[in-house]
Amino acid sequence: MEHAESLLDYACREIRSRIQNGTYPPGSKLSTQEISDSLGISRTPVVSAINRLVAQGLAIALPRRGVIVADFSPQQLKEIIEVREMFELYAVKGAIQNIDFSQEILEEMEQVAAKLAHIDSQNYNLATELEIRFHTLFVTLAGNSQLTKLYVNNWNIGAMFQIFMLSKMPLSKHQPSFDQHLETIQLLKNKDEAALLEFIPYHLTPVYSAIDWIMRNGNMDMQDLFKIMAAKAEETKKTKA
Repeated sequence: MEHAESLLDYACREIRSRIQNGTYPPGSKLSTQEISDSLGISRTPVVSAINRLVAQGLAIALPRRGVIVADFSPQQLKEIIEVREMFELYAVKGAIQNIDFSQEILEEMEQVAAKLAHIDSQNYNLATELEIRFHTLFVTLAGNSQLTKLYVNNWNIGAMFQIFMLSKMPLSKHQPSFDQHLETIQLLKNKDEAALLEFIPYHLTPVYSAIDWIMRNGNMDMQDLFKIMAAKAEETKKTKA
């Protein structure tokens, strides 16, 4: 971190991580002095980092109140996931075309999927990081840098909900969803475009179900939701069989 830009990147990464893992919850004020003290750097890169997060939508600048962590309605979260789905579906054709020339990306995807398959049942932050990394690599395969950039910015916000959703149940309950990453890799290797276009919405079904549940019931305990989701998954499995 010898240059101001690298300090800015460091500050931005750390503040974003604290927002996403709940250290700075929605509605809380981002104190420049507190953050600079905790990171051991000057206030200048911290101010720039906070401004960047405001531009990305993770924080909101309010007159006379300073900058606070953004809060999102269930409808906004649903829109974020819809945009994520749109990006991933668009990336399918390019990812298949480029897979033979991007073995290093495919290998990293396999490594991430393997880690998700054996993740500790309480490590929600790591699970979210791996989930984001896997899908970002998938979109990166499409070979469109602007698409990847927009996708990452969308995930900056979606990660907060991802952690919330994961934390409501032991990660073991999410294992079927984690295992689907291996299926994604196999479909890529098979270059099965039609199957991938069908599989991506299926993989996102639990996320949409969680958001719909919150829209109907508010931010309540989601134990019943996951029971319903498990029953639906079992029903779908029987139907496919």
